[in-house]
Amino acid sequence: MTITKYHIELYKKVGGDVDHLQRIGTSEEKSITNQNIIVEMEELVANLELIKNGMTSNQYEEEINAKLNKLCIDDSVIAELKKLKSFR
Repeated sequence: MTITKYHIELYKKVGGDVDHLQRIGTSEEKSITNQNIIVEMEELVANLELIKNGMTSNQYEEEINAKLNKLCIDDSVIAELKKLKSFR
């Protein structure tokens, strides 16, 4: 699973909501892989908001940053992901 700029735009389009993706997405957008990525992104965005608000330990922040480095295709995608808002 790799998060790309395509997935950032897809996340914005569906408001981070997999159910919404199923209603309005194209066949390609509705793929299981894309669904899993959107779910993962929503979790990451929520965790990043906790980090921004100082509600996590340094160790947890390091774990999330390691996960971002593992899942995102490059630093520009990480930067874009950090700008997203949780839609929960």
